[in-house]
Amino acid sequence: MTMTDRDGLFDANNNMDIFIGIDVGTQGTKAIAYRPASTTSSGSSTKRGGILGRASASYSLLTTDIAGCAEQDPNDWINAVRFVLKTLVTDLGLVVAPSSSSTSKQQQNVLSGIGISGQQHGMVLLDSNNQPLRPAKLWCDVEASGEFNWIRTEAASAIDSAGKWDHVLPGFTSPKVLWTIKNEPDIWDQVRWCVLPHDYVNLVLRGVYDDGYSPNKHEEIIIPTTDRGDASGSGIFDPIRNQYCMELVNTIDPSGRYAKSLPQILEPLDICGSLSMQWMKDIGLLVDANPSETSNIPYIPISAGGGDNMCSALGVGCVEPGMAVLSLGTSGTIFGVSHSPPSSQVAPFADACGRYLPLVCVMSCTGVLNSVLDSFFNGAAGNEDNSSSSEDAESQKKRWTHDDATEMAMHHPPGCHGITFLPYLTPGERTPDWPHASGAILGLTASNMALAVTNPTIDSISCDKDTPPVNPMAGLLYRAAMEGITYLLAEGVSTMKQACGDGFQPNCLLVVGGGSHNQLWRQMLADVLGMELRFPKESDSAALGAAFQAGAAVDAASSNEGKEKLTMEEYILRQSIEMEEEVVRPTSDGKTLQLYQEGREQYRVYSAKLFGNSER
Repeated sequence: MTMTDRDGLFDANNNMDIFIGIDVGTQGTKAIAYRPASTTSSGSSTKRGGILGRASASYSLLTTDIAGCAEQDPNDWINAVRFVLKTLVTDLGLVVAPSSSSTSKQQQNVLSGIGISGQQHGMVLLDSNNQPLRPAKLWCDVEASGEFNWIRTEAASAIDSAGKWDHVLPGFTSPKVLWTIKNEPDIWDQVRWCVLPHDYVNLVLRGVYDDGYSPNKHEEIIIPTTDRGDASGSGIFDPIRNQYCMELVNTIDPSGRYAKSLPQILEPLDICGSLSMQWMKDIGLLVDANPSETSNIPYIPISAGGGDNMCSALGVGCVEPGMAVLSLGTSGTIFGVSHSPPSSQVAPFADACGRYLPLVCVMSCTGVLNSVLDSFFNGAAGNEDNSSSSEDAESQKKRWTHDDATEMAMHHPPGCHGITFLPYLTPGERTPDWPHASGAILGLTASNMALAVTNPTIDSISCDKDTPPVNPMAGLLYRAAMEGITYLLAEGVSTMKQACGDGFQPNCLLVVGGGSHNQLWRQMLADVLGMELRFPKESDSAALGAAFQAGAAVDAASSNEGKEKLTMEEYILRQSIEMEEEVVRPTSDGKTLQLYQEGREQYRVYSAKLFGNSER
């Protein structure tokens, strides 16, 4: 489909182009409607872009008693996508682009493109009619624990690439495929396509359920596509050759069905297709249109889309080497742009701009602080479920919060008087690959235990609690846990640098997630990592990044001799990405830095001695 199918893409009657980014996640789908910034040929902004609307819909995993199984009905995603699109079309009064012959002088909000972000690593198996054959297996499904080991060892050795696929985990797509071949052969025999979640959503938007009324109606079947970023999480993508490793694919499935089922990989600025006529009707764009009588089908492009981490990088502006993102959630994730392909020490993902996006995930992050708060501050009383509203209000007043715990922790020095908290409470850890690791509190002495109890007292802090924490060492242990998580994250960054060489040398971290709001942790991270920290305001960065991608793809497709064609990176850097005013930089206090350095070294020593031999 050429851009001539879409009249007045950027300037017809002074209309406002709106791009919708949709993030199809595990717990729900979120959408953002974004108006792009306007720029001159020199790159200076003439009109500030911004978010005009939001919508969301929630769903859950399918109920199961099978250990390790995590599945969803793909129709739940489609229903959620339909809901958020219809909501934004209605709330913002979105319309399709008017034709060049339109005489309307009123400015309109034109839906000019759609981008899809999706949860990575999922497996959606489709038949020859592009219909799902079974529920989708998600990134958190680990039924294929035996199959992933076989891929990393036996399969990799068979194609003379031992060690190259060590990053593959049970949750990746290829182990799920092998699991299906072994456990559901009748299903596998019907497979025509094996796609990722965002690939499937793109496919449906293009007209799988369109009864023939789509821009591709003359094709017998619409061919699924993916992007290199999401493909790199499948466990069969070679980032160096920038293509599927067909030797590995055919080792996993010698029948050739897996090889024939893989979607086409698109480049960052490619458009995978356009929104079908039926979808335009369903979401309220063409209320009175009859597809069979419509000769000029409106054109709403759909960009290549991508995995949620790749789109999140776009949404926070992490598109240049030297930048990285740190997400502080239940688990901790670090990813950033690299010039050079990473080794299998880390997840060797590709980004959405044509480079690489090495990623490290640690399982021990804010969940550890939650456990410390519950166990050492509130105890059993902190977990009670009071039905009475008056009792509940009184109980909440007595509960210690993370803010209270942080204030107590701030009274203790860096290094925690020599106490080290190993934060592997899950149990186990993903980076490093220590499945048998567990938490530990080490370095206790009579003197530092005494310091922990006497400093601070409950009277020396500003919280309004009448009773002290259930454990008198709670303040120090909270800080020690925070330091332990920080050291774990710092080791992850070091691993990424080793894996990428000079290609990944970040000097700035964009910090997101619930833990990013803690002031003590902000400064601690800057001091230990030795990097400047900045804080994006937008929490739904994957949806925003998908909207950016759609805008960039349409902008590139509409470029001609009189208009500069921007790369994805250039387009993103011209957009409005709001940051907090606060920028946290490493302290210049030598004593503080020395204490953190000693604490990190002690953390390394204890961890290696206890769990260093537990790698797979």
